[in-house]
Amino acid sequence: DITEIIKAQRALAWQEVARRMAHEIKNPLTPIQLNTERMVRKWRKKDKDFDSIFESSSKAIIEEVQALKALVNEFSKLGRMPEIKTKAMDVSEIINSVRNLYGSIKGIDVRVEMPEDLPEAHLDAEQVKRVLINLFDNAIEAMDKKGTITIAVSTDRKSDLLYIEVADTGPGIADSDKEKLFAPYFSTKKDGSGLGLAIAERIVAEHGGSISVGDNSPTGSVFNISLPISPV
Repeated sequence: DITEIIKAQRALAWQEVARRMAHEIKNPLTPIQLNTERMVRKWRKKDKDFDSIFESSSKAIIEEVQALKALVNEFSKLGRMPEIKTKAMDVSEIINSVRNLYGSIKGIDVRVEMPEDLPEAHLDAEQVKRVLINLFDNAIEAMDKKGTITIAVSTDRKSDLLYIEVADTGPGIADSDKEKLFAPYFSTKKDGSGLGLAIAERIVAEHGGSISVGDNSPTGSVFNISLPISPV
């Protein structure tokens, strides 16, 4: 019966939309949780810089809630991934915002290697940050919440490309898994949705860029992202 086949196809399509929506909503929740925990820690210790931390963390939480609202609006309108909206952005602001989110986590050492003369790049800041948050979350889980994450930024002016590398000191990724790593629903984690890296790859691709994974030295994994600096 063709009607039943169509119904089944629609049901599967909506299941995928629901799973993607759940995953995308989960991403902004990470910085909201981290900033809230940061404020609580500072308040309990009665730290002198609590006022400034409260202000910066509150601002970050409000921004993530606004991004979450925009995300839900996009899904409710079209039932698809949010549209990429690029504009000239200060890359260092994106990198530093991610560093600030994870820099105070016990057991995790976040290192940033970034030149001072970075050019502005045409990016969707929220979407790029979402990619980096996904990579950081994966790295922390792979390292069992103890290790070093290094984010290195560089540019090639001749090729008009921005390079972002995210390296960890975890156990690394098996060669047999690397080719499948960005495929939807493939996950090396027991409770993984298999959508995080697939969505990350799509976001990067919609910027006109690419993402790949390799081995870090002496141990761990390194994700290499290349993005065009100028508008695509």
